[in-house]
Amino acid sequence: MRQHLLNSTVVRALLLTSLAFGGSVLPVQSTPRPVIDSSFNSTDSQTIAEQVRKDAIATEKLDKTAKVVRLERAGRGDGWMYNPVPYWRIAIADQRQTLVYLTTQDGRFRALMLRNGKPAHPVGQTAQEIAPADMTTAALNQAMKYWGYPPTKNLPQIISEKATWASGCENISAPFPCDPVVRKGWKITVPLQQSRWVFRGETAQDLQLIERTSSIERRLPTQVRNEVKRIAGNHFQLSPAVVLVTNIELQTFADSCLGIDDLAKTCARQVLKGYRVEVAGKANHRQIYRISNDTKTARTEAIAGLPVRTDELPTAIALKVFRMAQTDLKRPIANLKIVRAEPTYNCFRNPTDPPNKACFPTQKINGWKVLVTNHQQLITYTLDLNGKLLNKKPS
Repeated sequence: MRQHLLNSTVVRALLLTSLAFGGSVLPVQSTPRPVIDSSFNSTDSQTIAEQVRKDAIATEKLDKTAKVVRLERAGRGDGWMYNPVPYWRIAIADQRQTLVYLTTQDGRFRALMLRNGKPAHPVGQTAQEIAPADMTTAALNQAMKYWGYPPTKNLPQIISEKATWASGCENISAPFPCDPVVRKGWKITVPLQQSRWVFRGETAQDLQLIERTSSIERRLPTQVRNEVKRIAGNHFQLSPAVVLVTNIELQTFADSCLGIDDLAKTCARQVLKGYRVEVAGKANHRQIYRISNDTKTARTEAIAGLPVRTDELPTAIALKVFRMAQTDLKRPIANLKIVRAEPTYNCFRNPTDPPNKACFPTQKINGWKVLVTNHQQLITYTLDLNGKLLNKKPS
């Protein structure tokens, strides 16, 4: 049965969801009334959950008082990524432990994925083997060459472990189906004091940075840290997980503009507590943000030839826009402002659709629409993903 599960498309989908949602686990001691997700209609769902509970008592030695503490549809919204397979995420708990199962819609196939928040499925277990030397060397070289790890003559205590992950659908958007592939390789952590650079790959040639953290960022409130890394990820065109916080300063701002003049907006006088945060993308790419404690106000300080910004347009695209606007609006870049930056999306049209039928937008970005002002005039630029100008229109 286990081999059948590992080879099935169903469990590959289950694995993807487990990786994506595995961090959300109910406390072991928590046995509230079941939370039933009504977004997916199945008259048999509670019957399936009860059968899973009985099996857990029998096979995993749970106490007979164990209860179904959560029953929900897993992977809600993942139909954008692959053909959706109806399945359930079921948590069973007694006073000692919590088990999380994933099952198909009819309950025929099921897999124990988490035990007290830790992977229980064989493909999620940590292996004891050490990664090949060429992979650990490649990880360290990448960290130093591209990702700001300081040059060192002494090899750090690199940590490696076998890893399993799902991929292959990152650039696929509806209405095209995609079946994610479960890959097996290595996760390699390059430490530096209380910071770390984490890489993952099947070979030394395909290693990719998947996470970068610092001891500094732990001093930020979680909400502030996540928001700064999200904005910086958009600016650097990187995953927020690899944005590195390099310095933070506790600040008290005297106005709603966080102490930065804005010619296009009246700044109300008010006291806002927050932070000034410096972050790094790839080597030599840095940015400084000012953000309020409630994260409702954030501004990007002027840096690298760009003015103060409130948009989240990729910096490389923003620089091209400002250079065009400098000519079109006849003002220095320092006196320009991006008022609005919106992504545009691919649009799918069925060959059999009538000409007047609206196309179906997908989730794949194909460009940008950017509104720029010199505080007197407005102009709208439409660009592709590489920043090539497609159209410009004075407003």
